[in-house]
Amino acid sequence: MQQILLVDDEPYVVDDLSISIPWSDLQFEQVHLAYSGMEALEILQQHPIDIVITDINMPEMSGLQLIETIRRRWKHVKIVLLTGYAEFEYAKLAIEQQASAYLLKPISNTQLVEVIEQLQLEINREWENWSSYHRTLQTFREHLPLLRDRLLNDLLQGRRISPSQLAEQMDKFSLPFTLEAPGAILVARLEDFFQQHDLNSMMLFEYAIVNIANELFQEQFSIWSCKDVHDYLVFILQPKVPLSAGESHDVHKQLVQTAYQLQKNVGTIIGGGISVVTTGWGIFPDSVHGLYQSAVSMIRQHIGNETGLFLDGSESTVFPEIQTLQSLYEPPTLFHLFDTNHWKGIEEKILTIITELKKRNEHSPEHIQEAKHYLESAFYYFAHKNNKLLGDIIGNPLLEGKLLHTPDMLQEWALEVLHRLEEHFDTERKDIRSVLIRNIHDYIDRNLNYVSLQAIADHVMLHPVYLSKIYKLETGKRISDHISGVKMEKASYLLMHTPLKIYEISSALGYSNAQYFIKLFKEYSHMTPQEFRDRSN
Repeated sequence: MQQILLVDDEPYVVDDLSISIPWSDLQFEQVHLAYSGMEALEILQQHPIDIVITDINMPEMSGLQLIETIRRRWKHVKIVLLTGYAEFEYAKLAIEQQASAYLLKPISNTQLVEVIEQLQLEINREWENWSSYHRTLQTFREHLPLLRDRLLNDLLQGRRISPSQLAEQMDKFSLPFTLEAPGAILVARLEDFFQQHDLNSMMLFEYAIVNIANELFQEQFSIWSCKDVHDYLVFILQPKVPLSAGESHDVHKQLVQTAYQLQKNVGTIIGGGISVVTTGWGIFPDSVHGLYQSAVSMIRQHIGNETGLFLDGSESTVFPEIQTLQSLYEPPTLFHLFDTNHWKGIEEKILTIITELKKRNEHSPEHIQEAKHYLESAFYYFAHKNNKLLGDIIGNPLLEGKLLHTPDMLQEWALEVLHRLEEHFDTERKDIRSVLIRNIHDYIDRNLNYVSLQAIADHVMLHPVYLSKIYKLETGKRISDHISGVKMEKASYLLMHTPLKIYEISSALGYSNAQYFIKLFKEYSHMTPQEFRDRSN
C-alpha cells in the first residue's frame, strides 16, 4: 500500500482531486492534502509518501523549489507537476530537475489515473530491484533451519509431495539428498535431565545435540534433522557413497556405532542422557514415513519409561498391521481448512480420507468410526466458532448416532453435512453484505454535501481498502462511481424541479468549484447544467 500527497494553493483543486479519484482502488493507503509547499514538506517529514502531485505556481514556495527540496531529501519520491499552458517552458525546466511527469491543466481524471498507475509500476520495479533479492535472501537464510525442519516433518507425517517439488525444495534448502536412494532414520529422546530445564535451555541443548550428531555423521552420511511432534530429535541419514549389495551391512554397522557414540558424547559433554533408536534402510523418500512410525513404535513398546536405552531396529523393523489413517491427520487438517473457509479444500480432504479407507483390503469398523468422530469434531468446531449450534444448521437427524458401516456411507453423510454448512453460511454472508450495501447507500444519500470513502468506512466500521473491495465484489462498481452517479441524479432533479442557481446546486452537492461541477455534469449527461435545465422546461 502506498501514500500520495496532493499540493496546491487553491483548496478546491486539492479537495476535488481527493474525492473524485478512486484512491483506494489504486491501492493507496492514505491521501494527504497540503495547501502550500511548506505544509507539503511538513507532511513529507511525518509520513512515508510515495507520490507527490503539485502545482507549479504557488506563493512562498514554488513547485520548482518543492521539487528541489524533495529530490535532496527524499530521492525515491515520484513527482507529478500540474502546469498551465503559459508555464510550459517552466515545466520543461522542472522535468530536467527530475520531476517524474507533468500534466497540463485542466486535467481529466482518466489522464491523471494513467500517469499515477505508470508511476506505481516504476515504484514497484525500483523497490523490487533495490530490496527484493537481498532482503529475501537474508530472510531465507534466517529461516532456513525452520524451513528444513518443516519439510522433514511433512515427510515424517506422510504428507504427499511430488518428486519434482521435493527435489526443488531440497535444492533450495541445500539438502544433499538423493531421491530413490537408501536412507535410514535415527530418533533421539531427551531424558529427565533435559526436561527439568526451561524452554530456552532446551533449545540450546537440542542445538548442541544436533551439532554433535553432524560432527559424528557428516564424513560418511548426509544428515538432515528436525524436532518432531513428540519432541524427539529425528535424523534422516543417507550414505554419501552409493551402497552396493555387499557394503550395506558394513555401512549400517558404521551407522549404529556412530549413533551409539552420539549417545555417549551427549552424556559426556552435556551431562544428560538420551535414548536412541535406529532403523533399517528404506528408499528415500517413500519409506520415510514407515521407518519413522516404526521407530516411534519401538520407543513406545520397548523403551517406555526406561531411560538411556539404545535400540537398533534394523532386524526388527516391522510396519504395524493396524496403521493410522494418514490422510486424516496430515496437514492441512480439516480444522485449518475450516478456519480459512476453504470449502473446496474441505471437500477434497474428505474425499481423500474416503479414498484411503477404500484402498484398505478390509474396512476396519474402528477406522470408519475414527474418521466419523474426527469429521464430527471439525463440523462442531466450525459451527460453534461461528456462534451457531450444528443441530440448528443441519438438523438433528444427521447428528443421530447411526452407525456408518462402509466408506460410501461415511462419504454420503459427511458431504451432506458439509453442503448444508456451506449453504447456510453462504446465505448468511450474502445477507450480511446486502445489509452493508444498503447501509452504505443510505449514508451516501444522507451526506451528499460531504461524503468520502474514509467517512463511509468509519460509519460502517471497516477499513477503506476492504470496504472498496467488498463493495466492488457485491455491486460490480466502485464506491466513487456510485457517489458520482447519485450526485448527478440529484443534480438533475434539482435542475428540473427547483429554481436553485447552478452554483447553489454545486455547493449543495459538496463541490467547492462550480466549474468543476459543470465539467462533471457534462461528462454525465453530455450537456451543461443550463442546457439540461432549458431542455427540461
